[in-house]
Amino acid sequence: MVPLRVRPDLSGMAPYVSPQLPARIRLNTNESPHPPPRAVVEEATGALRNAALNRYPDRDGTSLYAALSAHTGWPQEGLWVANGSNEVFLHLFLAFGGPGRTSITFEPTYSLHTLIARIAGTRTTSRRRHDGWAVDLEDALEALGTERPEIVVLCSPNNPTGTLEPLDTVRDLAVRAPGLVIVDEAYAEFAAPSDGAIGLLSEHPNVVVVRTFSKAWGLAGVRLGYLLAAPEVIAEMATVRLPYHLSVPAQAFGLAALAHASEAVEAAQAVVEERDRLIVELAGLGLKTWPSHANFVLFEAGDADVVWNGLLERGVLVRSYEGRPGLESCLRVTAGLPEETDEFLSALAEVLDE
Repeated sequence: MVPLRVRPDLSGMAPYVSPQLPARIRLNTNESPHPPPRAVVEEATGALRNAALNRYPDRDGTSLYAALSAHTGWPQEGLWVANGSNEVFLHLFLAFGGPGRTSITFEPTYSLHTLIARIAGTRTTSRRRHDGWAVDLEDALEALGTERPEIVVLCSPNNPTGTLEPLDTVRDLAVRAPGLVIVDEAYAEFAAPSDGAIGLLSEHPNVVVVRTFSKAWGLAGVRLGYLLAAPEVIAEMATVRLPYHLSVPAQAFGLAALAHASEAVEAAQAVVEERDRLIVELAGLGLKTWPSHANFVLFEAGDADVVWNGLLERGVLVRSYEGRPGLESCLRVTAGLPEETDEFLSALAEVLDE
């Protein structure tokens, strides 16, 4: 057998894992509980019936980019679309990270930011957040001076805490950062529009905003994400994109979803109502939570492993953070349908009473 010689910097690195276990109620991956509107499915599948699937897709996604530009109000030359926001991040790190370069994150946050950076050969470093999960701006600015990172990553609303970063924090980091400041806004549709960083793009050309169709739009199975940035950022990313990377189905569903954007807003609002209900009900059970602007709630569960297993035994799957510094006693629950919230709360009350 030929010996395998994996890259030394990847040796021993654990892959990203989100358990896919059989459960009646799945509230662990922050998917939308609402399928896309029937009209979206019908329009997309209708387009596929008439598509020449024996041919490669439109390499530049011309129609999708035009529709996305109209939806966001941002010019097409400042847009980038890929197979989920994770691929957007991979493209960013391939283009602006890499060997000899550094990225910084603020923990706890979405672990794939660091994993993708390392896959691209980027050196990673991090700073801890405040007890309330906000970025310590003074510490962050100090880190910019000592680390000189080419890439700064902020997640807002932050996963897994649900907290927002003040726009003043993003602005201050953008002014001082020697490279890009990437704001992951995967959950932006569950927060107020005024909380988004898109308004900073014209003022700060080193700010990049990443969003996804996987959460509020109900298209996690399609794999579609995008970023908004200065055109010069987009121009540099073209070299790392594989040809024809956006499939015909992905483009068809993206176009159909954008044509029915108002229905995605309505679905997101229904999720927000369940999220807020979860915060109230969890507090009523005597559990500590934090304000959430996403579609999930982080809460302290005491012996989190016991509670997680107790919920799973009752058919409810939530997210565990066993082994994550600062989150050992925490669980995260996705806001689902009202009846899913009912079952989760009932199961949780039983587990806590044991």
